[in-house]
Amino acid sequence: MTATTGKQAAAAAAKTLLAERIALVETLGAALDTHRRAEQAVTTARSAADAAAQHARDAYDAAKTGGWTAAELNKAGLRPPAPARTRATKTPTGPHNTGPEAAVDGSGNAVTATA
Repeated sequence: MTATTGKQAAAAAAKTLLAERIALVETLGAALDTHRRAEQAVTTARSAADAAAQHARDAYDAAKTGGWTAAELNKAGLRPPAPARTRATKTPTGPHNTGPEAAVDGSGNAVTATA
């Protein structure tokens, strides 16, 4: 009967350890779900803000077309939102040697051109 008690005690200890670990991953899963929902809310809010900003710029342009000047609108505190920024594409920086002295052989080693 002692072997059964030892076996039961070991199983109970293992279950306790597993329960603690399971609780940790459940907490992690819940936190990740919350983060994903928050990111989605930010994306939705950004989209709504972009649409509202474009609508405001269009209304500002319509007011100018209707006879208002930019100075008059600005004096009244009616300034349109800044246009959306576009990100420039990244271009490599530094010297770019494309001449024959930049050649490499089949194994990737630099080959210097000789005249």
